Amino acid sequence: MSNEAKSAILAIGVPFAGVLGGIVALSGSTATVFGVPILFAWLFLWMPLTSLCLHLAWKLFDRKDFEAAERAESAATSARMGDQS
Repeated sequence: MSNEAKSAILAIGVPFAGVLGGIVALSGSTATVFGVPILFAWLFLWMPLTSLCLHLAWKLFDRKDFEAAERAESAATSARMGDQS
């Protein structure tokens, strides 16, 4: 599996499965967490967890490719600037 696929699964698939799975599993529950229905607490929990998944996808899979592309672009820009002078 490519790094792009792994990144997409972690950044999009995991939060999607977490939210959707929570809705399916907790929709009939009457339990509460600090006075909030557990389904809403679950959905609110996934807001920061989604950001965490995005951060991990960036750190684990995307950052190296981005940095390599930035270096290549910087080298190309420097080469063009050198040709102009």
